Amino acid sequence: MMFLPQQPLFKGAVFLPELKHGVSTPKNLMKKTHRFSKVNLLILTTVLFSVPFFVGCGENDQPFIETIDNQTIAIDARRTLEIYIIDTDDKDMHTVSATSENSRIATVSVNERDLDSVGAAEVTIAGVAEGSTIITVFATDDSGQDNATFEQVFVVSVIEPELIVSTPSPLKESTLDVSFVRLSLIGLTFRQSIQPYSVDLSGINGVSSNTTRISDTEAKVELSYNYRDFKADRLLKITVTPNALEEEYYGPALIAELPVISDLRADIYYKHIVGPWLWMIAPGGDINVDNLSEASQGVITERQIAQKGVSEGEHFNALKWTKGRLFSTTVCGIFFCSSDNVINVVREIGLTNSSQLSQYSAYALINIYSPREQNDVLMGVGSDDSNKVWLNGSVVNTNDVTRRTTGVQNRFHVDLNRGNNLLLVKIGNHGFWDFRGNNDWGMFFKIYLDPADYTISIPKGE
Repeated sequence: MMFLPQQPLFKGAVFLPELKHGVSTPKNLMKKTHRFSKVNLLILTTVLFSVPFFVGCGENDQPFIETIDNQTIAIDARRTLEIYIIDTDDKDMHTVSATSENSRIATVSVNERDLDSVGAAEVTIAGVAEGSTIITVFATDDSGQDNATFEQVFVVSVIEPELIVSTPSPLKESTLDVSFVRLSLIGLTFRQSIQPYSVDLSGINGVSSNTTRISDTEAKVELSYNYRDFKADRLLKITVTPNALEEEYYGPALIAELPVISDLRADIYYKHIVGPWLWMIAPGGDINVDNLSEASQGVITERQIAQKGVSEGEHFNALKWTKGRLFSTTVCGIFFCSSDNVINVVREIGLTNSSQLSQYSAYALINIYSPREQNDVLMGVGSDDSNKVWLNGSVVNTNDVTRRTTGVQNRFHVDLNRGNNLLLVKIGNHGFWDFRGNNDWGMFFKIYLDPADYTISIPKGE
């Protein structure tokens, strides 16, 4: 950039008197000054007319496009990229354009642009056919004479779209309610927010889902299952609709299927464990509080019973651990069914005389003998209200809920040791009465093994 001088032009041409033998000559001085003044006037005129031109046009700043990653895109998909153009001159404007080396593979277009020094352009790539092509994006500085241009080159690979599904373990009817499926997209990407209707499940009645995005190409589908219609192994069909995708996609639906194992056969095939169990009750219905410890002031604890067991007849305050059978009784009224079998058994064996015990917990202890080591054994529990289950001293299931029960409501897998396995179940009665007068106290328990694979007995404490 050139600027007007602040001092007289050509300071070095200020004319000193011509010395002749050390004496100045005014006549010569006048002639020389006059001659150089014409030259200076010509130069000055040129400069004055030239300066505004250079100030107005300025110098070209080289624009710069941020790096664009190579792209993999599906056939029949249109992906839009936001391209940022950076320039140091705030007054500069840019033109953005793009070309595809092979438009039979993929086409490219510029949708819109901003004319700021830090601008953005939307570049849309459309997949046409399988293969690869080179895309070049140009940003040209419009403010100068030379129109400096920056080029950014990247590769676009166009492929057939694909949906890949996977699970941490095989899907089973017994655990479908708590399973999840991982979705992976090839050639497409997920939206930031995936609406419930965007991922559709079919093939098995009663299955619903909640889908959350993990990354551009991955999502997690959490499954819920509230219906029983299995008679054999089934296929769960998962369909990802275009509404779940970031791209505009005009191709066929993305569908994958997963087998679901019918491991329950008919649920009625497996009998409830009626016992006998060893029973004890304690004040307090909170499933997360050690009611045994509170009632005994720390003399005995839930963990102690779950790890070491107890023998029939041992005392807890004024009560004894007493054996009793828990029958799977269910009573149905006009509007609902429920079970009150826990209060029935503890009354029958003499642990209480009350017809109901609100805000109490019941403890049921049993020994499971396994003829061999058995892994991934399915168990099920139903409770009114909450429940906690220990196996060999470790908590294997917890449900802090307020509900009725008429059978198994939650299933979980455990590993059985060869020999004896100590099982403790706690059932909390919250005592919340609803408009229908519910204050039931119930429990159901199943082990999904053939009778030859286990036996039950009354435990003996250490």
